[in-house]
Amino acid sequence: MKRPLIPIVPRSAFLTLLLAVMLAATARSASLADLTRRYARDDQRLAGSLRYEREKDGVHEQVWVLETGGVLKVAVETHGVASDTVDEFSLDDGGDVYFLFRKVTTRPAGGGASVTEERSYFDDFQVIQKSRRVAEFPGGVVVEFPAKNPSVKLDLTKLADAERNSDAANQKAVAVTESARKPEFLVDDPAKNAPAEWQRTKLVNGSLSPDGRYALAWAPAKKDFVWADYKGEDSSDDYWIHPEGEAVVNFIADLKTHRMAGTTTGVHFGVRQNYNHYECIMAWSPDSRIFIELNTEKWNYAACCIGRITDGKLDSVMGIGAAVEAHAKKFLKTSKHPGYRRHAEEMLVALAAPAIQNDGNGSIDVVLQVPKSEDDDAYATVRVAFRLTDDKNALEISGSRLLKEE
Repeated sequence: MKRPLIPIVPRSAFLTLLLAVMLAATARSASLADLTRRYARDDQRLAGSLRYEREKDGVHEQVWVLETGGVLKVAVETHGVASDTVDEFSLDDGGDVYFLFRKVTTRPAGGGASVTEERSYFDDFQVIQKSRRVAEFPGGVVVEFPAKNPSVKLDLTKLADAERNSDAANQKAVAVTESARKPEFLVDDPAKNAPAEWQRTKLVNGSLSPDGRYALAWAPAKKDFVWADYKGEDSSDDYWIHPEGEAVVNFIADLKTHRMAGTTTGVHFGVRQNYNHYECIMAWSPDSRIFIELNTEKWNYAACCIGRITDGKLDSVMGIGAAVEAHAKKFLKTSKHPGYRRHAEEMLVALAAPAIQNDGNGSIDVVLQVPKSEDDDAYATVRVAFRLTDDKNALEISGSRLLKEE
């Protein structure tokens, strides 16, 4: 069947405010320590990822892709008569290169080898550190850097303009991904022998837990269906149901066992996180045992739930949208917020910036707004703090505060 299109509508002041709240809660510059920690984490995830491999005209390309869809790493090896080059690109959640490793080995006519290694770290598309080490090896010697040959940090102000940003690296990574990430070049698939229940679901991009074990998945609610009926027109990897169409079921998927850990009360309906005004936000505790699933729409939220996972099973899940919404409204009423006093009946409610910690303490922003209102007081954002208690079905509201407009 042909997939109906969701109309693209210009962002309103409300949507802009909501986006600002979400970005303010998460955006910060990455330090070198952040990037090295990310690299170590991503390196551990390579073994459990899909790997594509392509060889043509002396060029060996490899692409590692998370089961949830994000590209982790791209590698290109070029072998020539007098030199070999290895480029490895590590990509962040947005698909941009944050680390580039390059190794060039040249073989002079007289024998031996000269090896140069460079490591470049990027934040917000700009290089924040670049190091290099060089070694010469005589003929007949194993080409391997000695332990006492450390890298030297380069002066960033003296780099060529092309080296100061990640533009060229991003373009190369995209080109290689497009050429190698095809079904015929897939050589490793973690889900190759997965049980039938895994084939009935699709993972949601960007929903992976910090430890890489869990992710959000979805499927049509009906018993019998074929995925070809839900295939997107613009991408071979996109599957979705129109949000005003048939019902869906959301799951927590265990990528270690390739089974479903349990069913959530969420209503996300596609492989992508975003479908115009519809978005799925997954917040995980650092230990990957507690999650919050938030499903947003243009002016409000469709569902919001919190769940706890124990030993690969979803042992509790409960909706929290109604509770935090009621608390925020009570807070505004008690504090005599002028805009809420005048517009309470007209205000629509959205949720944003969910956060949860290992001990069950968390918060979420409740955004109340009169759509398209020109009244400066016709909106308010309340951050509600709560705790998921050891009692599996208990949520305690622990406080709230009014956030100022950014």
